[in-house]
Amino acid sequence: MVSTGHDRRTHRAEVDTLTRRLVAIDATNPSLVPGGAGEREIARCVADWLRARGFEVRLIGGDQARPSVLAHRRGTGSGRSLLLAGHLDTVGGEGTGASGAGANAPGADAAADRIIGRGAYDMAGGLAAAMIAAAAASDQLAGDVVLAFAADEEFGSVGMEELLAAIDAGTEASVGRLRRPDAALVLEPTDLEVTLAHRGFAWYRVEYEGIAAHGSQPDLGVDAIDLALDGLIALRALGDRLDAAKRHPLLGAGSVRVATIEGGTDAATVADRCVLVVERRTLPGEDDPGAELELVLAPSRPARIVPLVARPAMEADPDSPIVTAVLSAVERATGRAATRRGDPWWTDAGLIAAAGIPVVLVGAAGGGAHADEEWVSIDSLAALVAVIDEVIDAICGQNGG
Repeated sequence: MVSTGHDRRTHRAEVDTLTRRLVAIDATNPSLVPGGAGEREIARCVADWLRARGFEVRLIGGDQARPSVLAHRRGTGSGRSLLLAGHLDTVGGEGTGASGAGANAPGADAAADRIIGRGAYDMAGGLAAAMIAAAAASDQLAGDVVLAFAADEEFGSVGMEELLAAIDAGTEASVGRLRRPDAALVLEPTDLEVTLAHRGFAWYRVEYEGIAAHGSQPDLGVDAIDLALDGLIALRALGDRLDAAKRHPLLGAGSVRVATIEGGTDAATVADRCVLVVERRTLPGEDDPGAELELVLAPSRPARIVPLVARPAMEADPDSPIVTAVLSAVERATGRAATRRGDPWWTDAGLIAAAGIPVVLVGAAGGGAHADEEWVSIDSLAALVAVIDEVIDAICGQNGG
């Protein structure tokens, strides 16, 4: 199902129009921006578009104001199932939502090969490309195509957790049974390069308790900030050890840093409390960073080390069918060898990999993610549709496994 030149031109027009439609919807994550619009309107838009093209569609999530979209196109039942994943939400900023709609009228910036607006690059363009490629797929596919577009990726990834739970429930159902995905493609923007690994992360609150005393008699108290200083020195030493360790070929070294410090009440009082928030960026296969942190900080006598959130690193098997299919498709669509890379940031692909589904990332070219002027290349979106087209055929079009 390799796209012809005519298909590419058709898909370019379709993905241009659909991306502009999605960008014009305010999908600001309210966990990041109080009062943000949330994902309801964009989820309904995506769901209606897919239903009109024959997909089975459900809105998923405990918060009805912030749903995720789970859509399903059944194959004949004898092939592998492919999950196409992305996120609906955007960060806040000047480029948010419909304020950029006028500039994004069809043709307004086509000469510049750009769609401009909040979410165009991260990641309305990827959603649109996945929707168009899945809708254009052959009715005779052996395997299923599943679209999972999540709420809340930019903050807590609650949406992808709920989608994966719904997929698991669907694979166990006796009626309307889904096949568990055999592979997944996450459409985060990668400039048409192929991300085979990314780091994980964990956040911790480290609490130190002291005894308050007058600043003129510090010996009568216990200085929580002084205890925390010992912890800061220990964390710096840990960072040096991580930096000196053997490097991952795609991701380099892990890291640790102190994100925030809070402590003390006034200049004349020995601090009875000091709190650090610590971030640990992890590599694939690393042990529990919480246990490591407790060992490193033990001499500084923290009162508590409280885990806040932890997300796993991701690394794809370079010989897996999904990696082979994506590398081949990118090479065909771009006319050059695919660039393999690792990313320092985290994505929902980490949750998908942790669920046991082989996953790789590829997405459109552009710039300005999380910045006031965000844009995506229309030509790259057309190429991305062709990539997804070919991957669907490679994974779902074959019998067996």
